[in-house]
Amino acid sequence: MLPKVSEFSQFNRVFWPFIFVGVLLGIGLSWSVLGGDAQGRVNILYLLLVYLLIPILSLALSLSSLLFSKGVNLASLLSQMPFWSAETKQFFRKNSQLGVDKHWLLWQSQLAAIAFSIISLLVFFLLLLATDINFVWRSTILSAQDLLHLLELVASPWQFWPEAQPSLELLQSTQDSRLISQSTQSGVYANWWQFILAVQIFYSFIPRVLLLALIGLIGRRKLQDDVEYKLQQTGYANKSSTSDDYQLAELIDNLPRGLTVTNWADIDLSLVEDLPFVDCSKDNLLKAGPSANDAEQSIAERWRGPQLVIVKSWEPPLGELEDYLENSEGVVFPIDWKNGEMVIPKKQHLLEWRRFIFPLKQWKVFSVKGQSNR
Repeated sequence: MLPKVSEFSQFNRVFWPFIFVGVLLGIGLSWSVLGGDAQGRVNILYLLLVYLLIPILSLALSLSSLLFSKGVNLASLLSQMPFWSAETKQFFRKNSQLGVDKHWLLWQSQLAAIAFSIISLLVFFLLLLATDINFVWRSTILSAQDLLHLLELVASPWQFWPEAQPSLELLQSTQDSRLISQSTQSGVYANWWQFILAVQIFYSFIPRVLLLALIGLIGRRKLQDDVEYKLQQTGYANKSSTSDDYQLAELIDNLPRGLTVTNWADIDLSLVEDLPFVDCSKDNLLKAGPSANDAEQSIAERWRGPQLVIVKSWEPPLGELEDYLENSEGVVFPIDWKNGEMVIPKKQHLLEWRRFIFPLKQWKVFSVKGQSNR
């Protein structure tokens, strides 16, 4: 049974641990700044730090990562943590081999940032409904006039929303001092809520949605250029195809001597240990492909002797496998098994591997003679 196209589109997978971190950050930061002091006073300058400055800085980091290098983002930092399972680490390596690891991690970071924004909005509305929040501001250096210019610049994207615009009168009325008792009516302190709401929407939520869409578009275009994706989209293992439809690599049923075994598919080598001329001893074994770590992959790529590269017959040939084979020579061995015993691969699988190997003239395809087929 062939994998679905979505299984090859690594980019479509939402990695929930990253989203969960965004949710936790949203709850923690929003609750801490919106909780205020003992009198329920919330400093709007602290809110601007959480809902304006942090989103802008993290957005700038994401854009720089997208344009220039791998960069730093929440998902890339979390992916380096040592506690991930072997399956998850293999998934990360697969993205790297497909060349979309940077874009996938950026995409996950935007999802986490959107989760942060949504949960922050929920906390904000919850506290507005359930508590009496007094929005104030304090500054030793800034005057109300100085702060007005800054806030007017911040509020420029929503000039169509007059209730969410700052004013000098509101700033003067809500300036707080620990030494001077305030005579302002308490209702004035609540008038900042629409401004704070607009800041979250226009600086934390909307830019992330737009960047998410852009990164998703770029990442999926990169996947469409990948050999594996093209094979799947154009009808990999088309059952109606015959050997007359395309040129096929030579199929052999006798292995030459002196081949170094390369376990590309991370299979149980007990399946092939009894085959003639196959030496699976530790000093004759290389490991490469999605399950190999960086050191194992590097050793295999530097090897220059003839190899027997073992692959799973039903998995489509990958672009990174083609790159690997271009720099070496030998025999590709697609295997399949049933009830712990090796069987000849299905015809359409074997044909696809022969078609894939044909342009690589230094390679042949091996199939075990006399094994049962299904």
